[in-house]
Amino acid sequence: MITTKEVKIKIPDELTSEYVESELKKMNLDVLRWAITDFDKNYYTLNLAVVE
Repeated sequence: MITTKEVKIKIPDELTSEYVESELKKMNLDVLRWAITDFDKNYYTLNLAVVE
């Protein structure tokens, strides 16, 4: 089943897709797509489509 999820990751010095994907891999998520939808001083909020 495919569901959506929101997660937060720390804001790095330099944002790259490789950084985001490595952070998601650490969370053991099977991600189909991701998008940054919000941010604050320290974190990005990502909206994910994940396979469960």
